Amino acid sequence: MPAIHSRRDGSILILTIDNEAKRNAFTHGMTARLGELLDVAEADRSVRCVVVTGAGDRAFSSGHDLNELLTHRDHAADEKLNEPFFKPQRMTTPTIAVVNGAAHAGGFILALSCDMRICEPHADFAAPGAKIGLLPIGGQISRLPSLVPLGVAYDILATARRVPASEAAQFGFVNRIAEPGCAMELGLEVARALAANSSAVLAGIKTGLGIFMRDGEDAARRFESSEGRLLQSSADADEGMNAFLEKRPPRFQ
Repeated sequence: MPAIHSRRDGSILILTIDNEAKRNAFTHGMTARLGELLDVAEADRSVRCVVVTGAGDRAFSSGHDLNELLTHRDHAADEKLNEPFFKPQRMTTPTIAVVNGAAHAGGFILALSCDMRICEPHADFAAPGAKIGLLPIGGQISRLPSLVPLGVAYDILATARRVPASEAAQFGFVNRIAEPGCAMELGLEVARALAANSSAVLAGIKTGLGIFMRDGEDAARRFESSEGRLLQSSADADEGMNAFLEKRPPRFQ
């Protein structure tokens, strides 16, 4: 039965896309469930990082179930229905895509929307819209050029070719490639490192980088100044500096 499975590893929430018979394609119900789980995670202060992955070892996700799209053609470009795919980008909670195989179409959008991408060596990415007559939406045009050079973004979108994780790492789209079979282990290691840091500072970093991409360097500098003044007098700042002086790990609330 296609589903999005949810489990906790301490302060980390792990979401698994499970529809292996169709290479973890998303049904409409799965898409809605993903959005619900991400909303709950964002509201739950005990969740310090969200990891998204696919079931099995063939695919992270092949995107939408095309049989459903053919039946409901207008759903392909419906921003509200597709919002869960780019929700990770809008969350303050850190998000990591552990890409265990093919991340194509909606799967590519979801991986693109996450803050980091950690891959199995055999993973690959594809934006097949040009091959199937659909404009690449959901950040493929608006967000991808902020993560890779413009010419690379055009290449990925216009050729609709498969991009191996090794190539994607060369231009910075992939953060890390794990040893075979170890992407989840590496993803959780990174997630735990994020979870151990100040959630307020991590939220500020994500917001500030978003401001830089959208509004440029001067706007990001103004954000640094205003947000930095707020955070320097916070409880997290007191705890972090005291922990450093006392040579112990910080215990952020």
